[in-house]
Amino acid sequence: MTTNIERLVSREEIFEGIDLWNRQHPDFRISDALVEQNLFAPLPDIQVRCYGGYDEHELVSFAVLKQLDSPVREFEDTDTAWLSLFAFKPDSERARTLGKDLLTTVVDKHVSADHSTLQFGCSPQNFVSGVPSTFPEPYRNVLRDVGFESRQRVYDLSRAITTFDDPATAESVGRELETLRVERATGSEADLLSFLEDQFPGRWYYEARNICRIPGGAADYWLLRLDGDVVGFARSNRWDGSYRGPNVNWGWRLSNEYCGVGPLGVHEEQQGRGWGLFMITKIVQRLKQDGYDTMVIDWTDIPGYYEKLGFERWISYERMARK
Repeated sequence: MTTNIERLVSREEIFEGIDLWNRQHPDFRISDALVEQNLFAPLPDIQVRCYGGYDEHELVSFAVLKQLDSPVREFEDTDTAWLSLFAFKPDSERARTLGKDLLTTVVDKHVSADHSTLQFGCSPQNFVSGVPSTFPEPYRNVLRDVGFESRQRVYDLSRAITTFDDPATAESVGRELETLRVERATGSEADLLSFLEDQFPGRWYYEARNICRIPGGAADYWLLRLDGDVVGFARSNRWDGSYRGPNVNWGWRLSNEYCGVGPLGVHEEQQGRGWGLFMITKIVQRLKQDGYDTMVIDWTDIPGYYEKLGFERWISYERMARK
């Protein structure tokens, strides 16, 4: 029997790899629309490469690698490449060996020498923010065998928002600061980008700069203003929005009318005053009024912060990386 590892370039080949992922991980099934957005229409300067391992003519392993095509001034992960997806047929020891062969080839031959770290998940336009805790141990063992190590645990949180009421802390913030307002960024994109370039000039600025160029993309951004000045921002995502951020990747498991919030940030001089929770509260109320009934907050290592608003831990991930 012969084994080949090939770069996948046709839509048919890539969707065959996505089907392999979906069959191995049905709880993390990836829709065709998400493939179109994240793989076939990546944000600028992000290079996407797909690889397949074939046993005879059967695809038995699949990997998606993402790298910066060229240095991006404001992007903080210029020395990082990402293993965005990895799947293999789990039904035999040989399949696991072929999966390991594919990863070894991708790491040793196709990750640029300019990148010192290869992270699993958490890529730009990420599908997963780590290895889900429900993935079986043999899956992790394949990653460990090629040098991946555990780094951190992060969580996706969720809650029904049909019964959401403003917590007392958020109400008190609103009473004390009557000029503190939350508004959509549509029409105020310049204010949003100026704030992010000053306060969060890395990945969040990079994403906003490009998402706002997509028709309707700015509608998912929110500004927190005090006396008219921008002091915070957030992004929401909706299952039917023009751009699907990663906090709605798995919302279909919870509801038909789902949405998400994140990232969010407050000006460094105004942090610790409860303004972030105030902003989330107002966004939840707006999305609730728009008919969404379930919300997800993804990829956080501070779940206790959001648990103050009734969010609960839903999906746990193990962040893994290889030097």
